[in-house]
Amino acid sequence: MSNQQLSTVGRAERIVYPPNPRLQHVRFFSKLLDQCIVLPGGFRIGIDPIIGLIPGFGDVISAVLSLYLVYQGALLGLPKRILMRMLGNVAIEALVGTFPVLGDVFDAVWKANMRNLRLIELHYAPANPGRSKGRIARWILGVLAVFLAAYLAIVYFFLRAVLSLFGIR
Repeated sequence: MSNQQLSTVGRAERIVYPPNPRLQHVRFFSKLLDQCIVLPGGFRIGIDPIIGLIPGFGDVISAVLSLYLVYQGALLGLPKRILMRMLGNVAIEALVGTFPVLGDVFDAVWKANMRNLRLIELHYAPANPGRSKGRIARWILGVLAVFLAAYLAIVYFFLRAVLSLFGIR
């Protein structure tokens, strides 16, 4: 046997998977939400903090868009513990985002969607089977219902506190 034959004996062939279109879509969407606009000085923001400026429901719209990325991560077969971390990132951004001005600045800095993209890229394994869309959709709708209830509670208590400052009950 030659040296070349000896060096290749016992080595496993590297498995090369074709690029996943869903993963490419997630990358594009994350960057659109968090990094598509370059500000002077090189700081990047996306459309997420801009949508958050819409009074009342801008943060809800942003959260729904971010939950779409969690849904895509579930379809890619990510472990449930990673999906929960992704949901935590979205929840932090959405709940802090409910506060005027401070929340919008936090949205621009926290970048939950880019954090979630990194989690997807770290834990995505092409060999893992995906999950059924119906089951994931029900799970996400349940999480969205809990989030919406928490959001409405925060808005209620915030408005109550502001109104009490003016003597309105």
